[in-house]
Amino acid sequence: MGNQQEAGGEMKQLMKRLMVITLVVLSIIVLLAIGVSIFIHNELEKRTHERISYYQSIKSVLLLNFDSDSENKLKADRKKFDYGGISIYYHDNFSEILPLTKETIDWAKAKNRELFGDIKERHVDLIVFEDREEMSEFADLPDISGFYSDFDRLMAINYSNKEYILQKNETQLYFFQKSILHEYTHYIFQRMVDKSKEGISAYPTWFNEGISEYVGNDQTTVEYSISKVVPFDQLHDGTQWQEARNQEGTNVYEQSYFAVKYLIDAFGTDTLKQIIQTTNQTGDFETSFKEATGIPTSELETKITQMQ
Repeated sequence: MGNQQEAGGEMKQLMKRLMVITLVVLSIIVLLAIGVSIFIHNELEKRTHERISYYQSIKSVLLLNFDSDSENKLKADRKKFDYGGISIYYHDNFSEILPLTKETIDWAKAKNRELFGDIKERHVDLIVFEDREEMSEFADLPDISGFYSDFDRLMAINYSNKEYILQKNETQLYFFQKSILHEYTHYIFQRMVDKSKEGISAYPTWFNEGISEYVGNDQTTVEYSISKVVPFDQLHDGTQWQEARNQEGTNVYEQSYFAVKYLIDAFGTDTLKQIIQTTNQTGDFETSFKEATGIPTSELETKITQMQ
């Protein structure tokens, strides 16, 4: 009898200890969750320069998408049309161009599928701007015709001369469709590197932009007009890219286009996919590039100048 009571007492003590440990663990988890949510909230406010609620912060993390007040205002002022997993936000003046927009989205999807295969997509927004300055102010980027933000999960394009686009004027139609092709490719590129070792930071800007330019110029002959080639090791991040854009005689978009075109022409369409897959695993772009092509990226400078 005494042994039973002693065993029962030990069991009660054990249960109490387990309850205490459980409460301590739960308390630590709650404190960590609160700390992480505060950190995310502060980072979002810092990045967006807006006052946001904790509800917005939590919602952004759960949906992997942040909708800023400025973005919501732009959307509220526009009509919405859903097509192919993309919500297009536009003013009435753009309505007649919607059929052409859908055709171009289909084109962008098909070209990316040709280069990279089937890529799992997530819903994305496309905001159409007629006022280029309004788009630049919204993106906080100078001198742009479009942009993609994975943080906001949205693409934006600018259009002008609606009548010429509808008449399929070669120049105006080219710039309009190129913007969609280019920005959609940025979106797909981000999907390909989403869960990789280093993410988008492993890839130099020239490679990212070069792929988007290659798709953007699909079915178009691009005439070589570069007078100054920027070393590729000076086109790795966004700051270097902007500095190079402002140098006299450079055209880093065209340079990056010809670099990607050379890779495909010389080594085949699977080369880009091979470079991306290996870099996703290792986080080392330069080594992955050389393994796929047999040359270092520095040799691309010579290859491009030979394309004149």
